[in-house]
Amino acid sequence: MAEYIPGESQEAFSARTGIPVDQLIKLNANESPYGPAPEVVAALGNYFAYNNYPDTDSRALKQALAEYTGVDSQHIVVSHGSNELINLLWHIFLSVGDNIICCPPTFSLYTFITTFCGAYVLEVPRTDDYEVDVEAIIKALTPETKMIVLCSPNNPTGNPVSEQDILALLDTGRIVMVDEAYTEFSDKPQGLAHLVPQHRNLIVMRTFSKWAGLAGLRVGYGIFPEWIVSYMRRAQCPFEVNMAGHIAAIETLKHLDYTLGKVRLLIEERDRLFQMLARRPYLHPMPSQGNFILTEVDVEEVRMERIKRAVESRGVMLRYFNHPYLSNFVRLSVGRPEHTDIIASALDSIDEYI
Repeated sequence: MAEYIPGESQEAFSARTGIPVDQLIKLNANESPYGPAPEVVAALGNYFAYNNYPDTDSRALKQALAEYTGVDSQHIVVSHGSNELINLLWHIFLSVGDNIICCPPTFSLYTFITTFCGAYVLEVPRTDDYEVDVEAIIKALTPETKMIVLCSPNNPTGNPVSEQDILALLDTGRIVMVDEAYTEFSDKPQGLAHLVPQHRNLIVMRTFSKWAGLAGLRVGYGIFPEWIVSYMRRAQCPFEVNMAGHIAAIETLKHLDYTLGKVRLLIEERDRLFQMLARRPYLHPMPSQGNFILTEVDVEEVRMERIKRAVESRGVMLRYFNHPYLSNFVRLSVGRPEHTDIIASALDSIDEYI
């Protein structure tokens, strides 16, 4: 089985470096550096019926999501994070010997779950500018190909997939799953949800983890054709989203001005972080529409280990990769302005780390 290896935890980093957890700057998991809206926190504290199960049909949450996405609630399935929905979808449609098409570099969880199902991944690498190669995907299709899996904006490269490319892939008749975990940070935050009711083979996945600051509560949802909804609901365990998750997600959608205001702050800081990185000749950041920036390191100029030591000495946690596509890259989640300043200061001192 392929193993999914997440970014290092604060506890592990603290044990390794000796820096206390409360002094760390965690920029390795694309989490929001801002907490949820104050009304969300208040609602969680003011609820006293946690001894009862939540509504197994999640009617209130699905209605709120229908208003947010513009898609009827009959197309929506909620879950304990979008990763759980991806896992369930894979197990419903993949049998031993089947395959999916992925376009690396991308979110490695897709490969992990595929191997867990006894299926395998057909990799169709992205173009030199990390765009999806639609013609190559179509050529790679086999009779055993059940799904085409895309992330938009793509993690870790940050670029979106065009609607035109999605429509071309839908014409193959294969299920096309688009992971939109970062769509709120993109130029088209509405994403592709509006296309789902028109296509029997399009699925869109979303999460509250990134834009809404609810990563710790694990609330995700998917927008599916109705015929797939029926299979997903039958395969799900009851009470998939806990009561706290229901409350937090519904309250977030009631107070969008606050949360989307934080999203705008992160988009502004993303631009400032990009410019700061681009000014350094040994770094080549990629334009991003996520809440992160993937940066190539010119290892002929500066070894990755020097950068890692410089930022870690200030308690900054970044995402490093062992994947062959990404061996010379580092991904930085966008933080607060003061976090960008600390990274800049660390890079200014890089000559101290030989």
